[in-house]
Amino acid sequence: MFITEISKKLKITTRAIRHYEEIGIIRSKRLDNNYRYFDEVNIDKLKFLVRARKLGFSLEECKELILLFENDNRRSEHVREIAKNKLKSIKKQITDLRDLEKSLKWLVLKCPGDNKPNCPIIDELAKG
Repeated sequence: MFITEISKKLKITTRAIRHYEEIGIIRSKRLDNNYRYFDEVNIDKLKFLVRARKLGFSLEECKELILLFENDNRRSEHVREIAKNKLKSIKKQITDLRDLEKSLKWLVLKCPGDNKPNCPIIDELAKG
């Protein structure tokens, strides 16, 4: 399958596909006209990668997961550990975002939002 076909099918950019090839996650075959052609194995890797990225895995984590995907002797405990670490990271991000939400709500409540220059939001940001 050609890169533009894969791009449309998986709803990712051709640039992203080229990047994944540059960093060694996938490999294309070059035709006589120098067009990239991807076999089913590499298309499956791209599908896997797209799903993993949607779950929040970084490219490094995706590379590791793809190596495990290709390894018939993999240990599920290793895969589980990667997923547990990602879950822990996401939970921390959620906590940080909730704290940020509380802070912004407080600032919005304190700001009168009128036509005068006094603004607690600006004052708070200026504190550094």
